[in-house]
Amino acid sequence: MSKILIAIPIYNEQASIKKCIESLISIKNNSEKDNYEILCVDDGSTDSSLDSVRNYKNDILFCKSRVNQGLSEVFNSIMHYGRDNDFDYLIIFDADNQYPSQDITNLVEKVKKLGSDIHIGSRNFNEISHFSLLKKLLQKIGSRFISFVVKNKIIDATSGFRVYSKKSMEKLFSTNSFTYTLETLLQSNTHKLKVTYSIISNSYETRDSRLFKNNWEYLKKSFFVIIKSLLLYKNSFLNKLISLLVLPGLYLISRFLIPYITYGTNPGNMQSLILGTSYLIFLFLLLVLFYIFSSNYQTKSLLMKMNYMPKHKKTDL
Repeated sequence: MSKILIAIPIYNEQASIKKCIESLISIKNNSEKDNYEILCVDDGSTDSSLDSVRNYKNDILFCKSRVNQGLSEVFNSIMHYGRDNDFDYLIIFDADNQYPSQDITNLVEKVKKLGSDIHIGSRNFNEISHFSLLKKLLQKIGSRFISFVVKNKIIDATSGFRVYSKKSMEKLFSTNSFTYTLETLLQSNTHKLKVTYSIISNSYETRDSRLFKNNWEYLKKSFFVIIKSLLLYKNSFLNKLISLLVLPGLYLISRFLIPYITYGTNPGNMQSLILGTSYLIFLFLLLVLFYIFSSNYQTKSLLMKMNYMPKHKKTDL
């Protein structure tokens, strides 16, 4: 029998938290194969969410922060809790009920069968009527890019409905202030974590996201998360990208050198030689600055992880 933690991040969820907790308690009470525990993590709510949570104090565990720390910090606190309390698997379940709680047991069975470290409950974007065409397109493009980088098929890179193994609880850590979903996938190769997915039964329309105001803000924030994650975990990918950037400079220089080597002289193409040489010098200086920044950022992130103390403390309701 596996010991499984279902963690609910809470920030001003008074409209939905009661339904969320009750659906998870039902899974906990009806499970015969596994031992489920429910952890509510309040991230500085200012509404009446805690009043609702207190009604279930005999059925749940509870952690809180006095101020809002953000979703990534909640993720780190949850991972820390799951690791310190020796859970076999961890599920993070959104309090807004956008994901189907009835799929939890199926995801757990999948992760056990496949031996996964991260198993993603993926949405079928073609069947989600409350997503705009633009949002569906952005989700598909983003997921394909992440798949390309991590060399693993992922159809829903932003889904937070996931099952994490004990190994992933030991390894994963979010360094950005936006969201953990993209960064943890980009860490998967570095930590040799097996990532799999299965399609969930539904996805429900709920409140607007509190992480971003519109699609363009989401794109901007996601872009910076991806860039920072590439610096931390994907130097080999960046090295290949940099190699491509060298090609225009080499091409320009070759326009002068090939005739010069072939015929011993080349009175033309001097502009190509000057432009290509200037481009490569500029690129070299840029790469030096880039690797200095990358090294410093990696060191800073490593120290963050090594010295990490959870911001959400276990307490009684």
